[in-house]
Amino acid sequence: MTTRLEIVLVCPSNEGWGESATRSIYYPGGILAVGSRVKDVMPNWNVALLDGELYKIKDLEQKLATTDFHFLGLSANTNNYQNCLRLAQLGKEKGATVIVGGPHATAVPLQILKNRPFIDAVIVHDGEYAFLEYLKRCSHNVLDLSNIPNLFWRNPEGEIKNNKIMLPTEPPRFDELDFSLLPLQSYWAEHKKEFPEISEKFIQGFTHAGCTWRSKSGGCKFCDIPYPKNNYASPRRFWRDIKNIQRELGIESMKDYGDCLTGNPERVKALLDSRPVDLENFQLSCYARSKEITEEMADLLKALNVRYAYMGFDSGSNKMLQSMRQGYSVLHNYEATERLARRGINITGSLIVGSEGETEETLAETETFAHNLVQNPRL
Repeated sequence: MTTRLEIVLVCPSNEGWGESATRSIYYPGGILAVGSRVKDVMPNWNVALLDGELYKIKDLEQKLATTDFHFLGLSANTNNYQNCLRLAQLGKEKGATVIVGGPHATAVPLQILKNRPFIDAVIVHDGEYAFLEYLKRCSHNVLDLSNIPNLFWRNPEGEIKNNKIMLPTEPPRFDELDFSLLPLQSYWAEHKKEFPEISEKFIQGFTHAGCTWRSKSGGCKFCDIPYPKNNYASPRRFWRDIKNIQRELGIESMKDYGDCLTGNPERVKALLDSRPVDLENFQLSCYARSKEITEEMADLLKALNVRYAYMGFDSGSNKMLQSMRQGYSVLHNYEATERLARRGINITGSLIVGSEGETEETLAETETFAHNLVQNPRL
């Protein structure tokens, strides 16, 4: 095989299987991290990223059909999985090696390899290291892949093998990403339309990894957060990374993907206390948990210049919240919403319907809850 590998990484949309509420707003951080690692370590290899949120599935198929590549990496969530399979088959027909990662792949790696012979390997959890090592071994015709963590693969005899699993522990470093792989300006334009109260010049990142609620209780019933511990980045390092990427890209805001920032008041305060004076106007959006939004926490978020808080209300029924092991009540949702709204922090909330134990009565309670939030003149 040529020493200059051609690698295509794709995160398909769920076109045909649903509709994304945030289409074209957020860039695919998973394949960006994977592609950035490959480019950093192996600069002579060519890496192309294709975000399905920017293309129709037919356009993606056309691009792959007219492109020469040796490896095809696909990021699968449950909604886009059928489109992943379409592209995987196309890649295999072109003679490429096909690797699938992402949340769906992490949940059912053995089933994928068992049922989809056109997929050569599956990578679970964070895939930067495993993907790069897999490419290196394959490019040198190394047959034994057993010491690559997080890799599920087929040996030359066709047997499916699963390697040691290594759970991620540290928040990803966003200042190590190669943003030239993506049309960042396109995402900025769409982001401004959806979130007008925060600068469109944003990046996605993490102030921490893991979830305090999961560390304490095992987490919500449907939780699949892989981080075994709630681990916050060093505050000074975080702000230093922000400054570095700000100099490079001119960013003015960040969406924090950590679940949830509000879980540790001491760490949030440390983040605020260590913020450099010249970043006082830097804007954040973050995930928040309603029970953790005390008056003190709401003040901290306001002082941190949080413009949007994303909260999983999940249900307007206490019965359903208990069933889902959420650890908070409908009252907590109301109180947190009012506390944030009084401080001018915008709220994006989500609800889950159809969870185990759902009834017409609990659905009606959720409908009433949603109506009350929308109609409340104080919000």
